[in-house]
Amino acid sequence: MSFSALVPTLLAIVILILLYLLLREIGRRSRSPRGTSRSVRSRQPRSPRLGSASPASRRRLLRLVNGNEKTAIRLVSNLKETHPERSEQWCWEKAIYDLERDRRA
Repeated sequence: MSFSALVPTLLAIVILILLYLLLREIGRRSRSPRGTSRSVRSRQPRSPRLGSASPASRRRLLRLVNGNEKTAIRLVSNLKETHPERSEQWCWEKAIYDLERDRRA
């Protein structure tokens, strides 16, 4: 068998290997949880710290959540994800507004 007769077979094997690798990579990306890829993760804002809002807003929100800092930060983080164009202060005030509104209802 000559080398020229093996070229189409070798080419087909190379194409199949590349296709396999491509499909495997696509499968990995589709299984990863939404929002955890490197490019998306690098664009996500950091979770808000208590020092990133006015002291009055911090005290008020902490009072509404009975001093639970994790809850306050979670509420503000969720708002920041929903409204990335808004300021940190706005998110703290919105969390306060939402809690007070929900408690009146």
